Amino acid sequence: MSSPTDLAVIDRGTGTSIAEMQARGVKIRQVMANVLEEGKDYGRIPGTDKPTLYKPGAEKLCLTFSLAPVLPNVEDLSTTDAVRYRVAVPIEAPDGRVLAVGIGECSTDEEKYRWRRPVCDEEFDETPAELRRLKWFRGKGGDAYQGKQLRTSPADLANTVLKMAHKRALIAATLLATGASSVFNQDLADFAEELRDNVIEDEEPAAPPKRVQRTSERSASGAGGAKMITGKVKDVRAFGKDKDNYAVTLVGHPIEVTTKDGARALELERFKNTDHLVQITYVDNAVGDKVYHNLKSFTVQEPTAPAAAATPPPTAGDIPFSR
Repeated sequence: MSSPTDLAVIDRGTGTSIAEMQARGVKIRQVMANVLEEGKDYGRIPGTDKPTLYKPGAEKLCLTFSLAPVLPNVEDLSTTDAVRYRVAVPIEAPDGRVLAVGIGECSTDEEKYRWRRPVCDEEFDETPAELRRLKWFRGKGGDAYQGKQLRTSPADLANTVLKMAHKRALIAATLLATGASSVFNQDLADFAEELRDNVIEDEEPAAPPKRVQRTSERSASGAGGAKMITGKVKDVRAFGKDKDNYAVTLVGHPIEVTTKDGARALELERFKNTDHLVQITYVDNAVGDKVYHNLKSFTVQEPTAPAAAATPPPTAGDIPFSR
């Protein structure tokens, strides 16, 4: 019998057919393109190949598939020096079956909860030596500097770490139940910035953050206002010296819409050779004697009728950009 802390998806019955899995993948990408809001439901961390799912986005994915997070199991692992919780969140289908259980843990011993900035220098000086420290930070210009920090009171953060553990468990359970892990990351948003940078470097991501933003991309004022085209995705190609620029063409439109956002290009690539209509908003920007059509946003529309011979969108691991 499965325990509440099992991480694996619970398979009951005959399983899921290939057609159902393909349809679910398409639906997840449609929700991401048309419902989820970047910065609110998910975010993009430089150096990672997938966006990171946030709690509001997980809740919307559950609503999309009529899934319900049920009563969590909370395990109190606190000590005299730290508050620590481990939470298991089951996800149920409409018929009451448990599809997956996600685990999340949080502790006041985590770096971002263990220390705080002093109110003033006098507070730092009057605090016992074992409850204060100097820590190195990286400034906006890349220069390092030392900052003063004081130990927090674990009791003041008990509710915060409990909610954080529940949030982590909910997102983990949602990714398992919906099969959305190929589209979203989970954990990196919760790391302290310096720790996150180290983890990203260790993982050797496929899309390193070495882009230099073009002036015309930073300014939306360009030559003229926003324009819009609609059509099926014809091609997505990488170009430039470092292959870190991407050009998108739609069927029936001669122009190429360009972007430096590899994640967005990958999202569009998934709809290549399908019957989905993509509506692209772009801005013309002149650089010297050449005009670039810079991608601003896009939405994906469902096909008006199913096409029997349509090729389903490939998974992220099967998509090589044309070079």
